Amino acid sequence: MKILTNIQTSYLAGIGQAFWALVDSLAKNKRNDVEIVGIRVISDPNVSSKGIFSKKKLENFSLLSLNGKDLPDFKKVIMEVNTIEEIKEYYKSLVEGYRKIIKSESPDLILINGTYYIPWILFVAAVSKKLPVVLHYHGILSKEVSHWPDKPRLLMEKLEKTFDNDRLFYLFPSELAKKTVEKEVFGHKISKSAIIPNPVPNHFFDIKEIGVRQNVGFVGRWSKIKNLNFVKRLARYSQKKKSFKINMVTDPEMAKKAMRKNLKWVKLIKPMENYKLAGFYAKMGIVLSPSHFETYGNVPQEAIATGTPALVNPNMGVAETFINLGLKNWIIDFDSVGRVYKKIEEFSGSEVSMKVREGLRQMVSGEKISYKIIETLKRV
Repeated sequence: MKILTNIQTSYLAGIGQAFWALVDSLAKNKRNDVEIVGIRVISDPNVSSKGIFSKKKLENFSLLSLNGKDLPDFKKVIMEVNTIEEIKEYYKSLVEGYRKIIKSESPDLILINGTYYIPWILFVAAVSKKLPVVLHYHGILSKEVSHWPDKPRLLMEKLEKTFDNDRLFYLFPSELAKKTVEKEVFGHKISKSAIIPNPVPNHFFDIKEIGVRQNVGFVGRWSKIKNLNFVKRLARYSQKKKSFKINMVTDPEMAKKAMRKNLKWVKLIKPMENYKLAGFYAKMGIVLSPSHFETYGNVPQEAIATGTPALVNPNMGVAETFINLGLKNWIIDFDSVGRVYKKIEEFSGSEVSMKVREGLRQMVSGEKISYKIIETLKRV
C-alpha cells in the first residue's frame, strides 16, 4: 500500500510527533508492504529544515517538497477574504502542485494530517481524485481560533466544515475529539471513523531517573488554547510561596513578552527535538497540561512514560488514557491555582510505578499504534 500525505516537522507539533512515530515503527518492523510518500511545503511554518525527519533515511519513506515561498501569508489572507473560494484562488498553485504529485505518485490512499490550511489544501486536491482519503483529525479549528476576531473566525469555522465530506474516513485520537466534531463542527454523527490514541516513542520508557521535586514542567506552543494564563497565575503564586520553579519549553520570545514580571520563578527553554524531551521530563518533579481543550495531548503521557507524574485537564483526549491507567486522581480542572498547587505539593517528585508505565506501553507504544493505523487504513 502506497500512502501519500502532508507532513510537519516542527519540534513541538503533536501531529509531527505522531506521524514520525508511525514512520519509525514501520522501518523498525520492516513493513515492506507499506510505503509512505511525505510532502512538505517549504513555506509552511510547521516545517523546518532541521526538523524531526532530519538525518533519517528510511527505506519505506520518501520525501517530496513543494515550493511555497511565493505563496501569500495565510494569516493575512484570512483577514482579507470573504469566502472559501477566495482562499482556494489564493492557493491554486499549491492545489495544482498537490494534484500533480498525486498523479505522478499514483498512491493507493491519501492521508491528511491535521485541519489547518496546508492539510485543507491537500484535501481540496485529494477529493478531486477517485482515491480513498483519510483525515487524521488532530486539531479542531473552531477551538483553536475561538479568540480570533469575528470575520476570520467565522471563515475558519466554515473552512473546517468543508471537511464534512462523505468521501472521507476519519481517524480520531480520542472519543472526546470525535464527539466534539460531531456536536460542535459537523452537527451530526460520523459513521466512517476509528479512534486510535497518539503513540509514545520508546525512548521515553527508557528513562530510569526520578525528577527534582521543585521542578514543575510545561511543554507547548504559545497559544491561548494551551491555557497559558494559568501558567502565569501559577508563576505569581509560586513566587509568593517561594517554592516550585516552573520550567517552560515554548517560544521564549513570546513567553518573555507575556510573562514580564512573572519570570523570576520561571525558566524558559527553547523547543527541542522529541528524543531530547525525555531528558527534560526526567528532571521534572511533575508536568502540567492545563489546556482548555486538546483532541489528545502527547505531553502528559510522555511524562508518565518517563516516570514523571502529570496533571491533565479533563477537556483533553489523553484523560481517557489516564482513566484506563487508573490515574483519575491526576485529572483536574485548572480553574483554581490553589487546588492545583495542592496537587503539585502532593505528587511532585513521586515516581510513576513500573506497572503504570508498562500499562501505558502496552496501550500506546509506537509499534502498537502503528499497527492499528496501518490495519485501519488497509480497510478503508
